Amino acid sequence: MQPSPYTPGEIARAVPGRALQLADLDERLSVLVDLHRLVGRIRVDHAARGFGKTSLLREYQRRASARGATTVWVTAGEPQGLVEQILDELRRTVGAAGAPHGRALREKVESLRLSLGVPGVATATGTFRSTAPDDERARAGARGLEDVIRAATTERPLVIFVDEIQSADAAGLRTLVYAWQHLQAEGTDVPAAVFAAGLPNAPETIAEIVTFSERLAYRPLGPLHRDAEEIALVGPARLLGVQWTPEAVDRALSIAQGYPYSVQLIADSAWAAAGRPDPGTVIDVGSVETGHRSMQADLEALFRARWSACSTSERRLLTAMARLGDGPTSRASIAEALGTGTNQLSTPRARLIDKGLVQPADRGMLQFTIPGFAAFIRSEYS
Repeated sequence: MQPSPYTPGEIARAVPGRALQLADLDERLSVLVDLHRLVGRIRVDHAARGFGKTSLLREYQRRASARGATTVWVTAGEPQGLVEQILDELRRTVGAAGAPHGRALREKVESLRLSLGVPGVATATGTFRSTAPDDERARAGARGLEDVIRAATTERPLVIFVDEIQSADAAGLRTLVYAWQHLQAEGTDVPAAVFAAGLPNAPETIAEIVTFSERLAYRPLGPLHRDAEEIALVGPARLLGVQWTPEAVDRALSIAQGYPYSVQLIADSAWAAAGRPDPGTVIDVGSVETGHRSMQADLEALFRARWSACSTSERRLLTAMARLGDGPTSRASIAEALGTGTNQLSTPRARLIDKGLVQPADRGMLQFTIPGFAAFIRSEYS
């Protein structure tokens, strides 16, 4: 018996199907490391939960580290604010680096924090609580953050990773973007980059805080293509000497429908149904069907939890969408089904996107993020 190589709900060990994103990253790392230049735009990969955003961001971090860059990882939304999170992680990372680079860089960062004063990062908390306008405070803090980044890149390139960027505090987000604007405008070669990940509402949320969106490059993550799904399914098993029959692969992928979390979930469930197979064993379609029943129980528990967290207006919108089918649905059709105007959908729509239950499709369209949720609503609440 071998433990499952699949990781539903965890950071994936590989990111099949994201070759385009990884190629873009490698190009930017070449600018950063080989040319020793600033990557001028903050990249934001965005998608609903379960699409592998964090796993992809972690792969970015592994590749940046392999190229010799100092990497800093933060998950936005902590009480101390985004800028202080970055500084705390930078000090921790630098402190873990080998001498003499680690000691020298840490001394520069601490020296800057002590000497910047108002308006600067050393007093960011106090500055942000002043009576100056928000934009003015952010620009002042950005100058301090810019100086810290310059010091941090004296000997090695720096890459900052921000997960859940849509949860960042407004002051910290403005400060980070303004700092990048300053670095880009001054044309100084500072080998630094920022890569971020967020929910589908990240572009809208950031645009409400930072007006010049051209400083950020937004890239949506879509469902996995068939080849990528198959690699994610059969690849980990093959490394353990276990094969999937073609029929089992077809059935599993018809269940997953390109949703990365579902690929991992059906694979893990089929693996357990097959008795956690030893090398030389084959996973057949019977194991997939048995695993599917187990997977359905897990999904229904997830669906019930998410449904219970919705308000009455949100449930009405979800029910209308479910009655209209499993695929993308126009806002006009939803509004007609509810007997209301499309403007009245704005608030529940935004909240459902924030919760990761629906996502924008084409212009004016919405779709469920998790395959099977529409069918669950129809069977239980419609």
